[in-house]
Amino acid sequence: MKYIFILNPAAGKNKKALGMIPDIQKLAKKHGLDYQIHISQSARAITDFVRNCCLDGQQYRFYAFGGDGTLNNVINGCVYSPNAEVGVIPMGTGNDFIKNFDAEEKDFFDMEKQLFSTSVTIDAIKYNDKYCVNMCNIGFDANIAVDMPTFKKLPLVGNHTAYGMSVVYNLMKKLGHPMEIYADDKPLQIGNTLMCAVSNGISCGGGFYVTPKASVSDGKIDISAVIPPKLVNLPLYVKHFLGATHLDAAEMKPYINYTKCTKAKISSKKKFAMVNDGELEYLYEVEFEIVPKCVRFIVPEK
Repeated sequence: MKYIFILNPAAGKNKKALGMIPDIQKLAKKHGLDYQIHISQSARAITDFVRNCCLDGQQYRFYAFGGDGTLNNVINGCVYSPNAEVGVIPMGTGNDFIKNFDAEEKDFFDMEKQLFSTSVTIDAIKYNDKYCVNMCNIGFDANIAVDMPTFKKLPLVGNHTAYGMSVVYNLMKKLGHPMEIYADDKPLQIGNTLMCAVSNGISCGGGFYVTPKASVSDGKIDISAVIPPKLVNLPLYVKHFLGATHLDAAEMKPYINYTKCTKAKISSKKKFAMVNDGELEYLYEVEFEIVPKCVRFIVPEK
């Protein structure tokens, strides 16, 4: 078994990921690990590096030191690889993917515990020859994710506050985008759409549960499509989405279309923003399909 520690140099406050190199070296020496520390240069470079490692047939454990984006880059390199397991030391802004598991965040930071924990097999969502392990946010969702880091840089502003500030900021803009959203070839929502989440996981934005019925191992994609609010309903939307009560509140049911499916298609004549686990792109059309049990993810034992 070879252990590969992949560090995102920008992860964590004051580049905390790079500061963990001495701890990694100490741990590797203690347990006599065959290991390598790889400092990433770009998202594409991480994926290419991991993919090349997996080609030699050796057993690998990759540990991503960073956020959901860094984890996504690693998984895109080893999806389908039976000789690879993936773990994460969550050092990003949101760290939403780990919220899909029973282990606490402090358990994921325990590197020694991670070394000797077992992996579980999880799904991924495929689109345009790429993979999403947690969530693709489209439209308003994506704009919130794009602007959130700006507010996070402000003094004394944590993840939830930054997310809320980004929500308010984007509510001040023109709301809605014309879209056609299909789930398993059936129309889910046609017309002006505020936002759409295409999910394998349950949360985004540092713990906002936009698709709380999702599971990373049920062989399904969860989609939540939201109709833009009228001005008078803005407080209602803000209240329920920030409180994660939007799916349970009867007064929100007319505005949300939520379903599970195995494939989906979203298109628009106007280019829309999409964020895949933190990575932004702009598209006119995108098709998704679930890929069941294609990744082995390390979950630290309690």
